[in-house]
Amino acid sequence: MKSIAVILQGCPVGCLGVYGNEWIAAPNLDGLAAEGTVFDRHYSDCPDPAAARRALWGSPRPTDPPRYLIRAHRPERDAPSEFYAGWAEVFDARPGANPAEALDGLLPRVLAQLANLDDWLLVIEMDRLIPPWHVPRELFEVYLEDLLESDPAADPPEPWSDPPTGWFDRDDLASWELLHRSFAAVVTQLDAELGWLFERFREFHLDDAADWLITSDFGYPLGEHGIVGPFRPWLHEEFVHLPLIVRRAGGRDAGRRVEELTQPVDLMAILRGEPLPVREVTITALELNGGKEIARRTATEAILLPLQIPDGDDPRAPQFYLKPDDRWEVNDIRSQFLDQAEAWEAEMRGG
Repeated sequence: MKSIAVILQGCPVGCLGVYGNEWIAAPNLDGLAAEGTVFDRHYSDCPDPAAARRALWGSPRPTDPPRYLIRAHRPERDAPSEFYAGWAEVFDARPGANPAEALDGLLPRVLAQLANLDDWLLVIEMDRLIPPWHVPRELFEVYLEDLLESDPAADPPEPWSDPPTGWFDRDDLASWELLHRSFAAVVTQLDAELGWLFERFREFHLDDAADWLITSDFGYPLGEHGIVGPFRPWLHEEFVHLPLIVRRAGGRDAGRRVEELTQPVDLMAILRGEPLPVREVTITALELNGGKEIARRTATEAILLPLQIPDGDDPRAPQFYLKPDDRWEVNDIRSQFLDQAEAWEAEMRGG
């Protein structure tokens, strides 16, 4: 087994064309999806980087291949030191002033080293989508064109490179546009870097010899429900619905979509080629900044159940959404399904 897993930290499904986004350009990821299998209902069990790392890599089997890790994220996003103990080798590509410079020099050497081995798993962690962002001015201006055409006399705004984690006023349309257009430029820049990665993989013939996998640890909230970043444990779609794209060696299973529910713990089974467990329900839970919430999702509904409210916050009631119609969880219809919702909530509480 030869596999490459690229973890795009903070990547929500809503920014990718393969998951329905129609305005952010990410041609390399879209192309990879066309060559592979797209998992449509992949949900975090805990949208926290440490929890995601444990779910993905915490329990290797003796028969699994040696694992290699490239840290291509900022040092402040390092895992606790004990996380790095189980790897065959950990490579340091943590970026400096130029986000791609360290990885640009390191990756070909790592791939040359792995070329001499029969079996391996290479994991690359990247945090380009987590602020502070490097927002390329030329890409940002592409995402401003419609605004500038409607008001030619307006001065182009500066990109928002470091939006603060916290509350966000959804009625502030100017801030909303600036935030989302800045993020769009960052996504397009990341996609270009991924295109460079994919070309290096192909140079080493890994398009035929290895499986490639793209996923995330959590989605970075951008004000959709009134918060930016991991500020409250509000387990809405933008926070917990994760991309998962798998390109098999030689392009096997190209164009396939998987509708079954999956979670990060399934990733190694996917790479091993094992049958996936049948999941009718996914459970997601998170404690964060004094709050605690649990979410239950099936193919037809989602329940978000607050268990603890941070001091000083307004009350947050349980919420119920119909799936897949209410994809982004806009219409809470709990009052219309109260008996069923209360029964599920009691079960989620363990009572």
